[in-house]
Amino acid sequence: MPIAKPISTALLGIFAAAAMAAAAGGSISGVVVDDNGAPIANAVVLYNSVPNRITLPDGHRISTGPFVSSGARTAADGSFAVSGLPPAVYYLCAYGTKDDHLGTCEWGQGTTSVPLADGQTAQVRFVVAEGTLLTFQVEDPRHQIIDLESVPTVNGRMALTGANFSIGIWAGSRYARAKLLSVNGATRRYQLAIPKTAAIRLHLDTSLQVADSNGAPLALRQPSATVAAGGQTEVIINLAIP
Repeated sequence: MPIAKPISTALLGIFAAAAMAAAAGGSISGVVVDDNGAPIANAVVLYNSVPNRITLPDGHRISTGPFVSSGARTAADGSFAVSGLPPAVYYLCAYGTKDDHLGTCEWGQGTTSVPLADGQTAQVRFVVAEGTLLTFQVEDPRHQIIDLESVPTVNGRMALTGANFSIGIWAGSRYARAKLLSVNGATRRYQLAIPKTAAIRLHLDTSLQVADSNGAPLALRQPSATVAAGGQTEVIINLAIP
């Protein structure tokens, strides 16, 4: 009968220290405001961790704590607090509650990095700006469009394949997809928010023919028409599937 090799005292100490740190943990608190400085109630703050790693005597690297991925909502004053977090580097971003709010991960200050030690409290502040609503009204009289939102869900999750139509935009090197807002007869409305100073290129990922409001065909599966937000509250783009 094989005999299990004993675990070194040093290694036991490492895991014990990691367990104690996870039990005590640190905390992250902060506030989410709009670009006028007003607090945003019920905003969502997402956070995930990259645990600290150590190198064992045999050269193997191991994590000293669990991976954490979760979120928190802000109170009426825009504040939030998360406690009991294992020591690690945490990456956070915030999303507002309005359709024209620009998530900080995609459009704002980017992902905020917070190195958190055991017993430490870190403070962060997010500014979620209001953008321009970009609304696409697509006339589809023959009902040829199948978008991701129309494909049956799998285990409660939206399907990733099976669609034949998607509207997106390029803002520099950044891509964002417009989500289906409503379907009314032959008219489908898609929407996303972009910065008020942005100039974007339309990207149609489809095999269907698509025409602009003047009936001119648009390029497919590559950046095409340019649209400038121009500081407006909303820009409406009319398209048609012949």
